[in-house]
Amino acid sequence: MDHKKRIDDFFAGKLTKEQAQELLDWLESSEAEEFLSAEILQVWSEKIRSQHAENWDSKPLWEKINQAKEGYSKPYLLVDAKPARKLFPSWLKAAVVLLVVGISAVFYFELQTTGELPREISFEIPAKIVRENPAGQKTRINLPDGSTVFLNSESKITYSEDFLTNRQIELEGEGFFKVARDEAHPFTVDAKGILTTALGTSFNISTFNQEEKVAVTLVTGKVRLNQKNTQNFLDLNPGEESILSLQESSLTKHSVEVADRISWTEGVLRFSDTPFEELIPTLERWYGVQIQILGNPGKINATGTFDSNESLRNVLHVLSASMDFEYQLREKEVVINFNKRPM
Repeated sequence: MDHKKRIDDFFAGKLTKEQAQELLDWLESSEAEEFLSAEILQVWSEKIRSQHAENWDSKPLWEKINQAKEGYSKPYLLVDAKPARKLFPSWLKAAVVLLVVGISAVFYFELQTTGELPREISFEIPAKIVRENPAGQKTRINLPDGSTVFLNSESKITYSEDFLTNRQIELEGEGFFKVARDEAHPFTVDAKGILTTALGTSFNISTFNQEEKVAVTLVTGKVRLNQKNTQNFLDLNPGEESILSLQESSLTKHSVEVADRISWTEGVLRFSDTPFEELIPTLERWYGVQIQILGNPGKINATGTFDSNESLRNVLHVLSASMDFEYQLREKEVVINFNKRPM
C-alpha cells in the first residue's frame, strides 16, 4: 500500500471518513513505527504548514517527546554484526508517531464535524472597551446585558465587546453595580485580583483604600468573593462588607450602613468619623482639584453630610469650622492652612 499517497489524499480531503479513521488507526500501529522515516516526517511537516496549523498547542506533546528522549541513550544501533548504520532511535520514532497522530487529530476532528478539511485555523480576539472618568466627573454606564454601572471619578472599567457571553469586568477606582440576572453567564468584577461574582444583585466596589485593599459592599442579592489564583472564597449577604487584598489569606466580613457606602451615586458627599488623610483625596476626586496642606493637622476626623451639588466652597467652610483650619480656593487649587491656629 502506498502510505505516502494516503497521506497526500488525507490532506487533500479525498479520503472518506472511514478511510481517514483507518489511516489514523494505522499511524498508531507498530507497522507505522517501522515505516516512519525522515522523508515521511518531512511530508507531514510540509502538509501541516500548508494548512496553517500554527495555533495548535504542541506543548503537552513535546513534553511527552522529551520524556521519551531522556530514556534513550544510544543514537546508533548494530544490526547483525554489520557496520553500524543510523536508525531512528526509539524516542524519535515515538515522537514521530505522537506528532503525526496528535496534529492529524486536529484535522480529523474538523473532518468529522464539517465534512471537509480546514483551510485555515485562526482565532479573533474580541476588542476591549474602556470607560473611564477624570477627577470631578461621575457617570452612569448601561452595559449590553442590561446591567448598570455607576462609575465614580478617577475610575475606570474595562470589558470585552462580547460582553453578552463574557460578563467579565476589570475595575480601577470605585463603581456601584446593578447586575441583570443571567444564570448562564455569571457577572464577575476583577478589582486588584479580588473577584466578585454575582448572578443578579447590586454591590459597591472601591479600590481607593490607602492600604491598596479592595472594599466590597453588598446591597442586594448575594455575591461570592475570590482571591485570584487561589481557592479562598467568601460569600456576602446584604448589608455586609469585606475588605480584602491578595496579600492576606484570611477573608473576613462585617456589617455596615449600606447607605453610607453608596450615597456617592446620588451625588451626596458623606463623611463618618473619616480621618483627615482620607478626606483630602476624596475631595480631590469629587471636585477635580489639587489640595495643598500647610502645617500639621494632627489626628482629626470629619463627620458630615453634604447634599447633591454642594459647592466645594461651602464644604470647605463647614469643615474649616469643625477642624480648625483656614483655606484659600483658587479655581482648581486649594490651600488648607493649619499654621494659623490660635495658640
